[in-house]
Amino acid sequence: MSQASKHVEWCLNKAKKEIEECKKLGKRQKHRGLLKSNPNLEEAKKHLAKAEHDFEGITKFKEIGFSDWSMSAGFYCIYHCFLAVAAKFGYESSNQTCTISLMRFLKETNKIQLDEKFI
Repeated sequence: MSQASKHVEWCLNKAKKEIEECKKLGKRQKHRGLLKSNPNLEEAKKHLAKAEHDFEGITKFKEIGFSDWSMSAGFYCIYHCFLAVAAKFGYESSNQTCTISLMRFLKETNKIQLDEKFI
C-alpha cells in the first residue's frame, strides 16, 4: 500500500470519526478529512468556476501592483481544480493535505493523468 493510499484511508477515517463525534454532541456535522460520496459534477463545476476566478486574480494582482498575492491565488486556483477532480470522483475534502494525497492516489490508480509538478 502506497503512502498516498494510506493517507487517503486515514483521511476517510478521520472524517468519519469527526462526523460521528458531531452526531454524539448534537452539533452540525463537519469534518477535516475526506468523505466518499457520489460523483457530483455540479459541485465540480462550481470548483472550476472558482479556479477560473482565482486564475483571473493572478493577472489582476500584477496589474495593480500586488503581484506578491499572485502565488496565493495560484495555489487556490490549483487547489480548486483538485477539489473539482475530487467531486468528479465522488469525494468531498475539507483538508488540503488530504486533497493532495487524493490526487496522488488517483494518479497512482490511473484514474487521472497529472504531472507530479502540479501536485
